[in-house]
Amino acid sequence: MSTEVPDGATQRHSRMMELLTFINLCNGATLTQIQSHMLTTFGLKFKTTSEMLRELTMAGALKVDGHGLYHLTEKQQAAFKRMVAQEQKENTLKPIIKRIDNIKDRKTRDKALKLLQQLLEALPSESSEESTGE
Repeated sequence: MSTEVPDGATQRHSRMMELLTFINLCNGATLTQIQSHMLTTFGLKFKTTSEMLRELTMAGALKVDGHGLYHLTEKQQAAFKRMVAQEQKENTLKPIIKRIDNIKDRKTRDKALKLLQQLLEALPSESSEESTGE
């Protein structure tokens, strides 16, 4: 029996995404608010969170306003929206894909996968939905 432990990069990525999500949900947060959140969520030292904030600011994902609040940059907000839309799409498809994976007969499973692929190709993409206002 093995327990799956994420590698360092995966763990770091999830922490960075949590930090960005927190700031996004707060519509801006102070250094202390962010540090407190990361301490209670992951047990991170204040110094570690400060280093993450500095990196994200230098990378152009965050900016600090005149009141000392960290905000996502416009570019990061757009990326965040795309990521949320992709996750919603994946969460919608997971039950269907799981049911297809549980089909024992290989021919039936292949047929179901082919039908799913045809359906996905027939549906408009997110970018065309955005441009038509749907």
